[in-house]
Amino acid sequence: MAEKSISHQTKIDDPRPSRFSWWRSGLYALTRALQGQSWILIGGLWVAALALGYVGLLRYNATVGNPQTVKDLFYLLLQLVTLESGAVVGTVPWELEIARFTLPALAAITAVKALAVLFHEQAQLFSLRTLRDHIVICGLSRKGLLLTKGFLESTQRVVIIELDEDNDFIEQCKARGAIVLTGDATDRSVLEQAAIHRARCLIAVCDDDGINAEIAVQAQAVVASRSRTPLTCIVHIVDPQLCDLLREKEIASAEFDSLRLELLNIFFRGAKLMWESFTNTTGRAMQAGSPPHVLVVGLGKLGENLVIHAAQTWQMTDPYPDGRLRVTVVDREADWKCEALTVRYPQLLRHCELNPYALDVKSPEFYTATFFNHHPGEVDLDAAFICLDDDSLGLSVGLTLLRHLRDSQTPIFVRMKEDAGLASLLHTAPDSESAFRNLHAFGLLDRTCTPDLLLGGTHEVMARALHEEYVRGQGVLEPGETVAASTRSWDQLPDGIKEANRRQVDHIGAMLKAVGCTIAPLMDWGAELFHFSMDEIEVMACMEHERWCEDLKMNGWKYAPCEKDVQNKTHPDLLPWEELPDTEKEKNRIPSRELPGLLARVGFRVVRVK
Repeated sequence: MAEKSISHQTKIDDPRPSRFSWWRSGLYALTRALQGQSWILIGGLWVAALALGYVGLLRYNATVGNPQTVKDLFYLLLQLVTLESGAVVGTVPWELEIARFTLPALAAITAVKALAVLFHEQAQLFSLRTLRDHIVICGLSRKGLLLTKGFLESTQRVVIIELDEDNDFIEQCKARGAIVLTGDATDRSVLEQAAIHRARCLIAVCDDDGINAEIAVQAQAVVASRSRTPLTCIVHIVDPQLCDLLREKEIASAEFDSLRLELLNIFFRGAKLMWESFTNTTGRAMQAGSPPHVLVVGLGKLGENLVIHAAQTWQMTDPYPDGRLRVTVVDREADWKCEALTVRYPQLLRHCELNPYALDVKSPEFYTATFFNHHPGEVDLDAAFICLDDDSLGLSVGLTLLRHLRDSQTPIFVRMKEDAGLASLLHTAPDSESAFRNLHAFGLLDRTCTPDLLLGGTHEVMARALHEEYVRGQGVLEPGETVAASTRSWDQLPDGIKEANRRQVDHIGAMLKAVGCTIAPLMDWGAELFHFSMDEIEVMACMEHERWCEDLKMNGWKYAPCEKDVQNKTHPDLLPWEELPDTEKEKNRIPSRELPGLLARVGFRVVRVK
């Protein structure tokens, strides 16, 4: 039903250049030239000029026969700054000559520096009073820095909230034109100062999950009265239990009505991208031969997510019904970690054969590589994923595996923090004959901390799926028919129709609550999909139609019996549910009927509230 509406929204990816970015960047470039190490230089010049002035005054007064006390000399020295004691007659000592010109100049430079800094800070606060449709980033870790660079490069306006005023990344962000506020992002007054009630997106990427969750709670209170498009709040959560708790609120909670909550887990997304790198590199992982055999070294956060994603992907494609994806895991605590995974995901062993090896990657046993399970001249391994937190250790392990796999084309993917540094050593041309061509660096932060990936969260995935279902339901065009705006591909859709789909996703929680249901994370991949009763489908379809009508009426649309008229904002379906033709009612029943499958595609299941 969302496809019928044309709502008005502010673009998430606004291509317009910032009205303030040019003068803000120029102003910061001026003040930055006067800051930093310049204070040390200016301080040294002050000390030298004062010393020369004192010596010069002492020599001058001795020459003219007018001895002065130390206190009087210091008084005259300070007057040199204001040009009041430098007018002397006779021979002037060179020390005094330099000091009486240098000290006033230093005073002027210091004043200009202080005013520039003060003006810059005031200019930032002033611009925040009128700033809108900007991006607010809480936490200037490496993740925050990469996101800031990405948004600024796409001409987005960025406001950063950082608690540590000594953070090394602050200067880099200011130099690029970002506004930086020093303060606690869990403080509502700081969020208000960042103007999140006028922002288009709030991103919490602090190093503490609890702080990120608290930022979302406080942000909801700040934007509670927001009547425009909900604020998209992206929260970085790593802890699995907290992530499961918030995932339910991500879709099902009615508490977040003026705030669209999206969860970010760089390890979850990184695992998906890392697996895609493997399938793109080989091109045959899921298509021919026996089930793939992959090696995972390090079963930390990234390694766990990689195993789960690989098994789930295999379960969905499963070209070999009688075969299981083979995964060899090397970790110092591989046994109990693998057992814990099978407890959390009951269907894991049905689709995946786990072979744990409790080995330290620094041990002699690891260097013998007995876990390959291959005969001389035969390599029984399709890919190796090194998911260690230490870049140097990961590269060393990769080189060790490369030595054992030198006669094969098995790709080895090494997790690195970024694609720079050590990772740059592994970059080779695709057609290179280098001995290291099968060793691939995977920069976790570079791959996951990008604006495009960040804004493609659960709501966006579900909104896209709703649109795809709608397009499939429209059938094939008759000869002479043109493609309607609402049936175009997602990337070609008008922004208003995209937002209409997002708002339909926002309404899912309320509809489920109305029929006594809610959602929960999907752990049992093989579980049968939930089925609503006909009465429940009718209730949800009616609610969706009423929501759609309210959206259109708020945007100035009215009922008219003729065909939809975009220019005059009239629509024949703006009727009460009881008066709606059954063909139009069915358009609302289809999404409600297929909702369990849609939720399963993004990792949720429908459960009935007892």
